[in-house]
Amino acid sequence: MTKLLEWLGRNAMLVLPAGIVVALILPETDAPIKGIVPPLIAIIYAVTFIRMDLPALLRDMLKPMEIIRQLMIAGFILIIMPLILIGGCMIAKVDIALLPSATWYAVAPPIASTAWICVIMGLRLATAMRIIVMTSLIAPFTGPFMLSIILPDAVSISSWTMFINLAAMIFAGLILAILGQMILGKAAISRHAPRFDGLAAITMLLFLIPVFNGIPRQMMLVPELALKILLLATILNFSSQIILMLVARLSPTHQGKDLASVLAVLSGNRNVGLYYGALPSDPIFSMFTALYQVPLYLTPLLMSRVRRLMGLA
Repeated sequence: MTKLLEWLGRNAMLVLPAGIVVALILPETDAPIKGIVPPLIAIIYAVTFIRMDLPALLRDMLKPMEIIRQLMIAGFILIIMPLILIGGCMIAKVDIALLPSATWYAVAPPIASTAWICVIMGLRLATAMRIIVMTSLIAPFTGPFMLSIILPDAVSISSWTMFINLAAMIFAGLILAILGQMILGKAAISRHAPRFDGLAAITMLLFLIPVFNGIPRQMMLVPELALKILLLATILNFSSQIILMLVARLSPTHQGKDLASVLAVLSGNRNVGLYYGALPSDPIFSMFTALYQVPLYLTPLLMSRVRRLMGLA
């Protein structure tokens, strides 16, 4: 089993896209499998937190100047970027039926797995984790506010319910990581990092099962709509990443390059599942949530090459 985990960890950039293909051919099930999503997200947080010096991370995050810095970064990701992305959609005359899905994507915080993706892309984990935790705790409040501006007629959702759900997943991941560090020891964890990469890869592959359940059948019924949704999700994701990678390329300082590179990965890959679980069932948004996994799972493979072409790696 350990050999398999190490192999998956070392080949995660190829394993993740292959998982999309497998998810598309899995048989549909009526079992209530959506319930596995929160535990899987908690595990993603855990395998990311377990590599870190957690007391130092918490000390840094609670410094007044660091809180202000993180709030400014969160404001960029959760307020400024949604306005830019949805403004771009309106200028491009995106199909009105797809605009709500694009908006839910734009106001969502970075998905938890982006921290691990940053690890396998060689980006700074601590920077990514600080941003993910802060945006995840703020997004349940900024999201509905931004929706009221962009889509006044959108379905209302409970900010506190989302906040509690996200905080619970972060806290569960943190507790698992602390227990793991106590049991395994930091030296062993560092020595066997590929095994934790493999565990993260398996968790992300399992995540595809509930998200893609029933989607292939829908895609065959409305192939043109499925193609439009896939193109929209891909453009939203990779345009955000490439623009911020260009900012990283132009940054005069190494610190600026690192921050912009991390922001690129985090800003492009957002936790649309947060709203997928909170909103009433919507076939278009369900399909968007599934097909959005395509650019997300391709990010390590493709954006690592983009970074090299830009001279950032």
